[in-house]
Amino acid sequence: MYSHNAASVDWSPRQIYRLVRNFYREPASWLALAISTVVLVYGGGALMFWYHSIYLGEGGPAISPALHWFVDSTAGLFFLTPVVAVVLPIASRTASRYTGKLGGAYYAMVGGTIFALATVPGPVMHDNLVGRGTWLANEITRMWGDGRIPGPNHHYTVPVSLSLQLAFALPLYIGLMWLLWSGASVARSRKTEQSTVDSVVSQA
Repeated sequence: MYSHNAASVDWSPRQIYRLVRNFYREPASWLALAISTVVLVYGGGALMFWYHSIYLGEGGPAISPALHWFVDSTAGLFFLTPVVAVVLPIASRTASRYTGKLGGAYYAMVGGTIFALATVPGPVMHDNLVGRGTWLANEITRMWGDGRIPGPNHHYTVPVSLSLQLAFALPLYIGLMWLLWSGASVARSRKTEQSTVDSVVSQA
């Protein structure tokens, strides 16, 4: 249900800056940022690794799949943490205009869509920074390679690669944002219940 008491949102750059600044004045927001970043970057990165390296057959250097996922996700951490930091206040502000599960749906749709769009250049950046044949990939393979011979990898044109990225990223990150919202809702509910119990006990 729409909350008629909520003011209309001004999405100008200045207002977004104020929204982000005010959001992180609350200490709990920093915990939300840390948890959301780990879930989106490393959790989402695991599924992205499967999608690109295995399902699409893009392969990778001669290192273990776990190390490959960790390297790719850690590289993404530096670029995507600022995105998460902006996405959370925007998604939270949008969700606050609605009540119940509808708020969660808007939180997931808005936050997940923005984050997915931010990852669209990911395949190109990956290939130029940590992809097979780059200096970093060669150094990691030299130090931690498992000795196997990499199989042939499938190359996609840039437009196709970006389109494939977006097609998988949208449902993936919308789903993860929904899980984050659901987890936060459960935590808030339990905290409220515990506060009620403590209040009753203190008055007994």
